[in-house]
Amino acid sequence: MYESFYGLAKKPFQITTDPSFLWMGKKHREALSTLKYGVMDNKGFLLLTGDVGTGKTTLINRLVEDVQDRAYTAKIPDPGLSKYDFFRMVSRYFGLPIEVRTKSDFLEPFSRFLNDAHKERKSVLLLIDEAQRLKHDLMEEIRLLSNLERQDAKLLNIFFVGQNEFNEILMQPENRALMRRITITYNIDPLEPTETCEYIRHRLKTAGAGYEIFSSAAMEEVYAFSNGFPRQINIICDLAMFFASQVSQRTISRKIVSQCRERISFPVDQPTAETKDNIRAPAPTAQYRPIKKRRWNGFGPAWAMRLAAVLIFLALLVVFMPQRYKNGASQWVRHAYEIYFSPAEQTTGENSLPVNEADQDHLKFSEESTTASPVDIPLRVIEPPPDIPFPEPGKPKTSVPEKSPVSSKPFPPAAAATESDPAPQGDAIDWLLEKRRQESAQ
Repeated sequence: MYESFYGLAKKPFQITTDPSFLWMGKKHREALSTLKYGVMDNKGFLLLTGDVGTGKTTLINRLVEDVQDRAYTAKIPDPGLSKYDFFRMVSRYFGLPIEVRTKSDFLEPFSRFLNDAHKERKSVLLLIDEAQRLKHDLMEEIRLLSNLERQDAKLLNIFFVGQNEFNEILMQPENRALMRRITITYNIDPLEPTETCEYIRHRLKTAGAGYEIFSSAAMEEVYAFSNGFPRQINIICDLAMFFASQVSQRTISRKIVSQCRERISFPVDQPTAETKDNIRAPAPTAQYRPIKKRRWNGFGPAWAMRLAAVLIFLALLVVFMPQRYKNGASQWVRHAYEIYFSPAEQTTGENSLPVNEADQDHLKFSEESTTASPVDIPLRVIEPPPDIPFPEPGKPKTSVPEKSPVSSKPFPPAAAATESDPAPQGDAIDWLLEKRRQESAQ
């Protein structure tokens, strides 16, 4: 956007890691030469650390560019992988046509690849960026890869690139075996004020600037904002060049850098002063302890199995129970239901259930006997006629004449008795009740 205004071939302060813009200061030249020596001499494990934005990725890209004719390289950008995913990525980046399903599927072809590279007099470099994301189990697998070696030379160079906290990870007791195998380490520090000015001039010159675009005061302001971190330098310088081009100012001053600094700085909320209206309560002396919920652990798999066994036993008992016990149990259940769950006793009101004629006669007689006095109803014994014998239980009933010699009203015929049914005894009782009602009416 502003390249044509300043007469540049390309943007000088891009965030991308372009090796052509690598500023080879004293620290960076020393780091690059040290790491290149470790790769070409097959030193095994190498380590490069530095804070966020110090230019680690730009440096290793330059290293890969310098050794690409004398080494096979593969770069893992994010090692937060599982073991087999890591093996698959290494195989793909080294160009090995294998399908990794087990560890042996990877180790055998990779070992042949290392031996073939040694015969070609080429080194093999495995770059692992963002090494602070490595897990312990994957670090152990990487350490074991270094055992693929010959008696006279190392076949694989493993280059860790990470932030400063990776040093603390290596100092942990479980990672001491890997830490002791690292032969070359280097740490990149932020730039000094003089190095910051040289860094800005170098990138502008590489982009094609014909004059010094940033003033000395502007570069001092850039260092005050970035503290010497190259990534922050690129961010504020790119924004300052854009705003200066908008106001047609070819030389960037401290004022423009200060204005850009205010635009990209994050505001920090300051706590309000305490007054009589917003006095804070004192901090509690006792620490908060969350309430622990009690869980009932009584019902578990063992209790579930016991309950299932009891239910199966009851089901088998019901299936194989003799029929007479089943009948008795059903009668007991029916009797208990009638006692505890049957409706109230039936009455003779409008909503009562219908009753037969014998029950109606019995009810009428009971009502008359309760309302009448003992004087109105004389007590006397009524003997049945001699020609109507009283039926005895267990014997068939004899025929009864339609007309009684005592009464002119017909007597209801009795139902035919069979040999299988016992003689009904209710007919004689009904006759006696009818006879007594007739006498009471007279």
